[in-house]
Amino acid sequence: MNKGRNQGKTNPVGAVRLKKLVKLVVDLKEKQCVAEVSTMLDAGYPPQDLLDSCLQGMQEIGQRFEDGRYYISALIMAGAIMRQMTDLLEPHLGTKKTESVIGTMLLGTVAGDIHDLGKNLFAILARCKGIHVIDLGVDVPPATFLAKAQEHKPAMIGISCVLTTGWPKLEETVSLLRNKLPPPVPSIIIGGTSIDEHVCRYVKSDFCVSDASEGLAICHRVMNKSEDKRPKKR
Repeated sequence: MNKGRNQGKTNPVGAVRLKKLVKLVVDLKEKQCVAEVSTMLDAGYPPQDLLDSCLQGMQEIGQRFEDGRYYISALIMAGAIMRQMTDLLEPHLGTKKTESVIGTMLLGTVAGDIHDLGKNLFAILARCKGIHVIDLGVDVPPATFLAKAQEHKPAMIGISCVLTTGWPKLEETVSLLRNKLPPPVPSIIIGGTSIDEHVCRYVKSDFCVSDASEGLAICHRVMNKSEDKRPKKR
């Protein structure tokens, strides 16, 4: 039965329970989070409200990481929790996107490179900050970046490259995206231990970063600017 339908927005008891869900996420209570979301779905809580509460918890986790109260291990746990929440809620959401998401980013490690630690940590932090990340994994061919960019139409494309031997493929990927995607081409940001301003100019990317915080600041600036340029609803 769906006795609780819409109570997440209209019923004070529902609001309290949504706050409890936020706290479970912030406290990294993985099993309790899964159980609570499953129970609330069965009770008829709007899936969008549940997702927004999970994202609110992720944003608090991101803030605690910036403040030094949480460490990388907490981010990894938060990422695992959010993946489970997404798996539970996505079938119930249809095509509607949460208002908490500021934009979509395509992310992957360049072809020939299988390093993923930095990429994965950035993805977790980005999700904490309201960015919808589509992670293509590692050793991603240029053609796959192009096909997924055509499919998802992201606001930004992030390419990780740790090995200097990956620079030619990095250049090939950026060139393919610029030549084959219709304008406006998403902003392309590159990162990794082998990346600097010289590589950025060589491959002709829009941005290069050496740490996650710098990358997040750029992503937010670009995505908020894109949001400002969208036609306003009347």
